[in-house]
Amino acid sequence: MTRLAIAFVLGALIGCSGSSKQTTTGGSTGGTPIIAKRVSLSWGVTPQGEMADLFLHATDETGHQVSHELGRWKGTCTPITPAPEMNALTGLACRTGGTGTELHAVQQGGDEIIVLKMGIDEGVKPDPMAREEVKRIKVPLGVKIEAGS
Repeated sequence: MTRLAIAFVLGALIGCSGSSKQTTTGGSTGGTPIIAKRVSLSWGVTPQGEMADLFLHATDETGHQVSHELGRWKGTCTPITPAPEMNALTGLACRTGGTGTELHAVQQGGDEIIVLKMGIDEGVKPDPMAREEVKRIKVPLGVKIEAGS
């Protein structure tokens, strides 16, 4: 009877040992983990004469949106695709003639979005190291951050 009980317990332990597999995007182990949350970024621009009030909107997968005020900037502001060397998710250019300012939203450390500003002059190659911080926005760790429309 004792041998039967020990065999039953060992069988139960061995049978349960394979049930701790991690679920992945490929449906098997060894792939990339599923990211359950996402945040989509978009720019908000409210013209105020020759100036514009700017916002960075962060919308989660449920549709909940939080607007982060970035201040009032001079010029006509339009969304742009930043140069690849900027490593930015999305960008916005505020121009007055051949000069202006670009704002870039950059992901850092998995739980922060940093908005950076950089002066632009027509015909001058922009320097990524010349950017200055405007605002830091915390996001939940592990969310997928993407540029929205």
